[in-house]
Amino acid sequence: MTSRAIGGLFVFNAFLLVAGAGVLWGVRGWRWWTDFVRLAGVAYLLGLALLMIVLTLEIVLGVPVDGATIGLAGLVPVVAGIAVGRRRGHSMPALAPSGWHFPRLSLFAALFVAGIVVYLEGLVRSERLSGVVKEWDSWAFWMPKAEWIYYSGGLDPKLLAGIPSAPYPPGLTSVQAAAFHAMGSADTTTLHVQYWFFAVGFVGAIAGLLASRVPQAILFPVLLAVLVAPSLVARMTTTYADIPLGQLAAVAALLMALWLLEEKTWQLAAATLLLAGAMLTKREGTLFVVCILVGAFVASWRDRSRLWRQLAVGGAAAFALALPWRVWFTAQGIPGDGPESGYLGSFRHIDRAWPALKLVITTLFDQGLWPVAPILAVAAIVLAALAGATRMSVFAAVLLASAIVSTSWAIWSNLSLKFTQEDSANPIVRLTGTTVLTLAALTPVLLHAAWSGRKRQSGSSPRLPSPGPDALVARSWGAWAIVLLGVLSHPGAMLVGYSGSGLPGGLPSLPGQEECVSRPVAERPVRLVVGYADSFPEAEVLRRRAVGAGLTDVQAASDGCGRVRVFIDHLPIAEAQGLERAARAAALDPTLELDPNS
Repeated sequence: MTSRAIGGLFVFNAFLLVAGAGVLWGVRGWRWWTDFVRLAGVAYLLGLALLMIVLTLEIVLGVPVDGATIGLAGLVPVVAGIAVGRRRGHSMPALAPSGWHFPRLSLFAALFVAGIVVYLEGLVRSERLSGVVKEWDSWAFWMPKAEWIYYSGGLDPKLLAGIPSAPYPPGLTSVQAAAFHAMGSADTTTLHVQYWFFAVGFVGAIAGLLASRVPQAILFPVLLAVLVAPSLVARMTTTYADIPLGQLAAVAALLMALWLLEEKTWQLAAATLLLAGAMLTKREGTLFVVCILVGAFVASWRDRSRLWRQLAVGGAAAFALALPWRVWFTAQGIPGDGPESGYLGSFRHIDRAWPALKLVITTLFDQGLWPVAPILAVAAIVLAALAGATRMSVFAAVLLASAIVSTSWAIWSNLSLKFTQEDSANPIVRLTGTTVLTLAALTPVLLHAAWSGRKRQSGSSPRLPSPGPDALVARSWGAWAIVLLGVLSHPGAMLVGYSGSGLPGGLPSLPGQEECVSRPVAERPVRLVVGYADSFPEAEVLRRRAVGAGLTDVQAASDGCGRVRVFIDHLPIAEAQGLERAARAAALDPTLELDPNS
């Protein structure tokens, strides 16, 4: 992890925010910059989904995925968004509305906001030095695909045929490759920090969408409760696709729910883009997109003549944006991504249906994985229904039921999956994570609808129930001091050292690429390194030059630090020195390193 890589990630994620802002301006616009700040998380996820869509299309069309095309993928939406916004009459935003003041917090809410801040800060320290050694799926197929896109600018069907899960969509892996370009190397360690940005964008999107709609005392406790769930904590920055899928699906479902309540066109448009991004993140994304759309269709039954056409157009657009990848891998002769037993063949194994359903339900409500969020969501659905919030409760209930059924079918129809929560034998824990995140995004809206409905029925004012003394729920600027304490707690602990962790105090160490090179050791075989390249095509040119200079057995491989090494392995020192002189005579720049495989 280098300072260059970290800085590159900050630039890359600012790029995603700007691209998403272009989309948001086109579909919605904003009168005040304060409004945009509130919706920055939504804009960020829109930028993420958009980049997945465009880079997947580039791969399908054979357009090289490099720095230039990645930049265009973000620039074009900004220009198009500005043009569409102007056509729709969006005026230049002012800084803030008249009388605006910095939002106040209650003491109760501030405690949970501070908890969220500490949680997000802790992710950076705990995960910035993570590797993919223990992440089987990462080194088996996520990283090889991302590195291949980074080094070669596309995907080779022959490469895909040789790795597991070949037909998985390349939306996330293309974004990982774009992050490599921003970092300057295929740094799989620093890539974990990219998932921290995903987490910040997700939290920002939920908070931004609901801050003006849901009381603080409901929103922030629910948000923190799901973030600290053991299963999510364990996987938040793992370089798999499950958490990004859950984040995109959850915010898409929330936008869909808000559209069902408020019927604002931009909400459906934004949800459509996020649904397409979810389908391009992982094949299971299609299942969850269907669940969200089924929930929306059922919930809007009474207004079907007015809403179903818009909903059908949005759903069709989402599937159309994800369709080119399926056409491409089918045309390349890559085996499909359907269930092992076939779509109808699963009914020949009906004996697996009940064990699969039982496994899904017990995992969803497993207190060791998700202590609060699923139970709270079910309670919120029931309370909202009793309070008369029919549309929201039906949407959430149908979504939950269809997610349970579809996830059970996925386990049931893949005959190689055992009925266990063991990750190596069944992905059920990761699958249910998307359902939990989606329910968590809807829970604050459901709880608020339940409370507002009860107050309307009783004829009293819709005043939020006080969890304690008035001072605990009264809003003030002073409560931000608690949040500031949370912001400073982690950097302060880092500077003085963590008690009991063995970590010294001070600023974090950011090694350079030179620290990945091992110097020769006496009496040990050495490696002659002809040179380093930034991509495999460049490395191949270098390798041919070395062969032309009379060198044999010249290889090219990733050095594990983001570069491609061109080298000859396992040489006695005397022979290596002779080859080094021959390489220099051919105008190459060789070096001698320790052969770590000796």
